[in-house]
Amino acid sequence: MELEYPLDYKPILRYVDVIPAEHEGQPVFFLRDPLGFIDELVVVPQYLAFLLALMNGQNDLRDLQSEATKQFGQMVPLEEVVKIVKFLDEKGLLWSKTFEEIKEKAYSKWFSYPFRAMAHANSAYPLSAAEAKFFVEDILKLGSSESANPPKILIAPHIDIKAAARSYAESYNRFKLPPGARIIILGVGHHLDLPFSVLTKDIATPFGLIKNDRGGLFFLTNSKKIEVFPDHIAHRLEHSIEFQALFLHYLLKDQFMVLPVLVGPMPTLFENPELTNRFVEGLAQLMEDEHTYLVLGIDFCHLGLRYGDPFEVSEEHAQIALENDKALLQLTFDGTKEEFLEKAKQTLPLKVCGLSTLYLTKLIMEKLGAKGKLDLYHQEFVPFGQGSAVSVSSAGYVV
Repeated sequence: MELEYPLDYKPILRYVDVIPAEHEGQPVFFLRDPLGFIDELVVVPQYLAFLLALMNGQNDLRDLQSEATKQFGQMVPLEEVVKIVKFLDEKGLLWSKTFEEIKEKAYSKWFSYPFRAMAHANSAYPLSAAEAKFFVEDILKLGSSESANPPKILIAPHIDIKAAARSYAESYNRFKLPPGARIIILGVGHHLDLPFSVLTKDIATPFGLIKNDRGGLFFLTNSKKIEVFPDHIAHRLEHSIEFQALFLHYLLKDQFMVLPVLVGPMPTLFENPELTNRFVEGLAQLMEDEHTYLVLGIDFCHLGLRYGDPFEVSEEHAQIALENDKALLQLTFDGTKEEFLEKAKQTLPLKVCGLSTLYLTKLIMEKLGAKGKLDLYHQEFVPFGQGSAVSVSSAGYVV
């Protein structure tokens, strides 16, 4: 039998979400593309997990065959290994020419959309306007009464809405803004390989479309001459901005505009210092407008078995996480850049999902030279997976 791949072919499995499940009575893994190039959930038997782990670009087809033979205790024909490799390749889960073709088609499709469609409706929140209205109202009832003076900068979670309902409520009960507001949303780009990416499309919610701030976008791209990496496909499935949009649209109806920004990992900001500085300068100048507000959709510490720790979380972990979050927030608004970065280094084992977003905010604060008051409305250590939890905070900065 003629093989479709050379014997020295070393397959590389793309980064995928691996979800344990049962399918037709058998234990399987659902492989999901977090970037959304592939819409399909790909099903593979759990007994093939060892083979997937070996597809790292270090092992050729003969190596995979040898390991499979050892694993099953009998000769595994090379054709069977090739069949598995071909299956994953055709599904777009390997780094290959096939995936490049799929990616090109996905980008073309994404760029053709006139707006950013909802990715998490009917799973994280209702799709219909009537049901979404009741959903948001029930969440907001869990929080304290609104404050008379809305914060210039709002901190809200981006974890599953039901899991941190109280924190969402405490944040958004205090964010009743006057008509005509511009809201810059800084979300976490969980799968972004750039320092930042500005979404230039309107955003769909159950309540209609939120208008993109074309004026702010024009300022950044033309007046400031900044490359904003528009409409990167990482926006397609990202929830950190989508969840904020749901609450904002309910509260403010159609009387506001958004400038949505995904922020990449900390190293991408350090690797592009000049670009980062110009971007910060541009956002700071937009923030000088009294009708411009900043919303951060961030979570904090991720601890426990689900997040790769060799322990189940305890009350002691909760206390450490919440104290860490409080210190990071204080340093973002009232500390120096050096103090923030020192704390950021110390907090790496806690896996703060929002560190780069806080750092960008720290830089904006320094540019503005703004003085104000940080209010920490609420903190939670939210159970999220067996033996695991995520810390979240609701806070506001009033200038």
